[in-house]
Amino acid sequence: MAPLKVLAFDYATAGGPMSRRLPQSLRRQGDMLLQALQADLRAMPGVELTTMTPVLDAPEAEPAFGARLDACMEAADAVWPLASESEGLLERLSHEVLRANRILLGSAPGAVRVAASKLTVARALADGGVPVAATYSPHAVLPDVAGAWVVKPDDGAGCFDIRLFSDRAAALAWIRGAAAEAYVLQPFIAGKLGSLSILCCDGVARVLSCNLERVAMRNNRFHFLGSTVNGLGDHDGALDRLAQQVAAAIPSLWGYVGVDFVLTERGAVVLDVNPRLTAAYAGLHASIGSNPAAMVIELLKGPSAMPGPVSVRRAVSVDLGDGTD
Repeated sequence: MAPLKVLAFDYATAGGPMSRRLPQSLRRQGDMLLQALQADLRAMPGVELTTMTPVLDAPEAEPAFGARLDACMEAADAVWPLASESEGLLERLSHEVLRANRILLGSAPGAVRVAASKLTVARALADGGVPVAATYSPHAVLPDVAGAWVVKPDDGAGCFDIRLFSDRAAALAWIRGAAAEAYVLQPFIAGKLGSLSILCCDGVARVLSCNLERVAMRNNRFHFLGSTVNGLGDHDGALDRLAQQVAAAIPSLWGYVGVDFVLTERGAVVLDVNPRLTAAYAGLHASIGSNPAAMVIELLKGPSAMPGPVSVRRAVSVDLGDGTD
């Protein structure tokens, strides 16, 4: 049987054109995830890995990126793109893979589009009955909620440019002063920050890990430091039920998906859905003793190929440094 030729690449590392320079913290995370994914794919019998040659800050290479990508896809059967969902980047790449009649090892472009907007994903989750952080545009009628408020880009990824303000008035004043209309506001939710690493297929989810997130606050801005993969337990099954709700609310999520949440006294409240590899992936294989990339590729057979419950869960730390950009 011929091997499955998989193209796995990181958009930024491969020299993909971007409207703004990627923060160093996200670039480091992309490099780490690409190495982890490629190691998992290389370990799979029946898979032949290909990738795109890294480009080191060479603007003159950018116009050739599209041609290089087309050539690499032409030689592949399936494509696993690593990219941010902001600015429509991951959605465009996903469309390109499908237009090339190649297997997309990721969520459908429609799911990526929903997840790329904090407002849109919050509405989709709320409509599906998922407990989700209340999210407002700067022009909405805001509830008179006392206490701190969070301001974040509607079209953002990770902790980049997320700010905390003492109250609603201060948050709105910053948005107006910065002429930053493409931001959303959320009442601050106190609790323990966590994430889920899940597999999704046809509206069904399997939890691979419940992760403890490490975030620092400096100058009223959040900085992501890393994850402890399977650093949280799910003794009552509440996080598993949350994963099922998210998958049902956005049924075109497929493959590896990350779900960010805050664990409060009343349970978990979803903050974001990431239709791509998240930092926890780098420690996932070691944590569960199984190859997560192999699990994703197995899903090409359909929902019946969803793996059973994970039996091994050991805490593994994924460290991203001090979180500086």
